[in-house]
Amino acid sequence: MENKLIQSPMPFIDQLSDAVLVLTRDYLIQEMNVAAQQLTGKSKTEIEGLPISKLLPDFNGQLQEQRVVIPENLQQVVVKLDELGMDSDYLVCILKPCMQDDDLETQCDPQKDLLVSLTHVVPDFIGIKDGKGKFVYANKFAGELFGYSHVGFIGKTDADLGRLIPCFKPVFDNCIQTDETVWQERKLKRCLEKIRMPSGDRVFDVYKIPMFTEEGKRKNLLVFGREITDQVSSHEKLLESESRYRLLAENSTDMISTHTIDGNMQYVSPACEKLLGYTPQELLKKKAFALFHPDDIRRSLEAHKQLLDGKEIGNYQLRLKHKNGEFRWVESACRGIKDEKTGEVIEIIAVTRDISERLAAEELLRNSDKLSIVGQLAASVAHEIRNPLTALKGFIQLFQSKGIVDCDKYYRIMLDELNRIEQIITELLILAKPQSKTVENKDIKELIHYVVALLDRQALIHNVHIVCELEERMSLVQCVENELKQVFINLVKNAIEAMPDGGIIHIDCVQKGAEIEVTIQDQGCGIPPESLEKLGEPFYSTKEKGTGLGLMTSFKIIQEHQGKIDIQSHAGKGTIVRIILPAA
Repeated sequence: MENKLIQSPMPFIDQLSDAVLVLTRDYLIQEMNVAAQQLTGKSKTEIEGLPISKLLPDFNGQLQEQRVVIPENLQQVVVKLDELGMDSDYLVCILKPCMQDDDLETQCDPQKDLLVSLTHVVPDFIGIKDGKGKFVYANKFAGELFGYSHVGFIGKTDADLGRLIPCFKPVFDNCIQTDETVWQERKLKRCLEKIRMPSGDRVFDVYKIPMFTEEGKRKNLLVFGREITDQVSSHEKLLESESRYRLLAENSTDMISTHTIDGNMQYVSPACEKLLGYTPQELLKKKAFALFHPDDIRRSLEAHKQLLDGKEIGNYQLRLKHKNGEFRWVESACRGIKDEKTGEVIEIIAVTRDISERLAAEELLRNSDKLSIVGQLAASVAHEIRNPLTALKGFIQLFQSKGIVDCDKYYRIMLDELNRIEQIITELLILAKPQSKTVENKDIKELIHYVVALLDRQALIHNVHIVCELEERMSLVQCVENELKQVFINLVKNAIEAMPDGGIIHIDCVQKGAEIEVTIQDQGCGIPPESLEKLGEPFYSTKEKGTGLGLMTSFKIIQEHQGKIDIQSHAGKGTIVRIILPAA
């Protein structure tokens, strides 16, 4: 009967819907039905007489159900092997496509193919293991990662893969340990797994999700891993950079600090203790503005606004309160840190240093310069006053020797010399005497109109006309009113005296951005080039009876107003004086 079955099995097994193979006891393929040919994609003549391992490499030949993959079409099937009889020389092998619910790739779901295709496309490791640790699914990325067919993962444990791919055995051994931890804890676990490659380590952020049956037994373990090698590398570089910069900050003699835009301190370097007497922990409890001198708060708020507008502040001087209550002069350089997405300033970093000693040294230098200037002034004053005194002395001696003479013309000369002495002393007092100053916001056009009205009569006497061209709308100027009037009086008087034969003085006033520019132009004799460099020196003047103190005083006043004076002149072509002042 056995021989009859084997001699003509095809009419019977071809009627079966299941794929059937007939094997010898040595696992050689003898027969296969039509369903088997369709499932495997092989014809009978192609595989007849070949071992079953040629068709199903992962088949172990045991008499129990086994899930394997057909390499030709990557079809996963369940193999059931049975004997035709106790004394038969043949075995029957039934192949059934996997239809279990827990098999992602073969679920009876209309979107099955789409989901499977999606898992193969993503550049992430996706795998599913059964309760015994065998892979029931692995996507293509898993195979590419380990240089092993992703289909070959199916039916194998991590231990099996460690033997098959020895270079990655440490990785699979680690997976065995983490898998067991997940099963024991019975909850999702996230971990980092590092895979050593010839080209360098690759790091994955791995999620492992355990699934259990209703009875609480292990069912499936879902494994999802996303590569984060670049992020980890960037983070490590960032930590290294942060450590390096923190080392510099911790050992810098300058105080380095960061603040929020509201003034809350976020970091202060240890140098703050030497500078202000506070420890970093004490300063972190304070707002930055609480340390500012009251007179510096307004300027500091303006600088803060500039920082929020994206500008950098360098060499900014202010006073900060020491822990002992004193105020110390410091110099700070600040810049805003912008948000990469919005472009808005979200943080401010400042580098601050103590400049008390530097300012003291500069004060000593200024005092030294003052002593030098005083010496020059003393010599010049002595020379300037000696001339009229010599004339006065001579006339008095003449009166004594000659008795009563016609003194009218001599009295007039003596009075002129006394007036000259008085003028020199008056201008010296203005230059040297400390005076109380009131700084106010003033309209510079009003100051110019005042000076023109004051000197207009004197100008007419000298046949000089003053023409003003002033912009209607200009910003105010923060100034000491009388001092600016004095400057304009000195310069207009000089222009009048430079035109003995008459002429026109043009006074222009315009605003250029954040600056106000006043121009006084005459048609006088001009100033030789060699004399231009000496203008502003005490008692140097191009006028016959000039002292030079008026121009020197004007330079000093404009400098104190944070402005500057520029003089351009050519002999015979007149002089142009430009006064530039910051707008309020």
